Amino acid sequence: MKDYAAAHGIKPAPDSATPELGYCLSLFHACLVEAGLEQEESAGTQKLTATPREMHPSLLARFMVGFLPTHSITKKNEINNILFELYSFLKWLDKKDIRHGLADIDFQQWVKKLSTDQTRCRQLNRLLDKEAGRILDEPPPITHTVSDTFSVAKIEREFVYLKGGSFSGPVRLRFTNDILKLIKLNDNLEMVLGDTSEKWVLLECGEVFPGYQR
Repeated sequence: MKDYAAAHGIKPAPDSATPELGYCLSLFHACLVEAGLEQEESAGTQKLTATPREMHPSLLARFMVGFLPTHSITKKNEINNILFELYSFLKWLDKKDIRHGLADIDFQQWVKKLSTDQTRCRQLNRLLDKEAGRILDEPPPITHTVSDTFSVAKIEREFVYLKGGSFSGPVRLRFTNDILKLIKLNDNLEMVLGDTSEKWVLLECGEVFPGYQR
């Protein structure tokens, strides 16, 4: 990213943690850091050390649908400018023959699909936040908590079955109809769950974004 920004004379973003990347790529870099890609601390700032191959389509979904709105970036023209810079960066990687994890997707079609999911995911995020607040108003006894990004594996009646990114245990949550109407298979839900020994309960919800399917 730094080489791309230097080669294209990208204007620095002084208010970001990585000003040398410019405004757009600094946002993408911050999203990848939050997603947990390999990184190290440099001058008090987390810097990615992961290779471009570590990028994958779900990270683009996280960036566009989950990350940008939580950073108050919701205007269509601003989102389009950011995505155009990201697309230009990916094409530069292709030109340099640098393999990356977004090389085999139809970038424009995936972005178009994500655009249709933005409103749904924002609404779902609000409802999940509300559900977490309801639980925390009168919290049940919790034996332990798990923080992970969960993928929706199955929806059956009022239950949603989740697969953790790092947590290997089975997870089943009961949700209300308004949540069930919005949630879809392969959605990614960044959540903190509590185990009461009888069931799982939602304690906190972070970003919500769709999963990638070919």
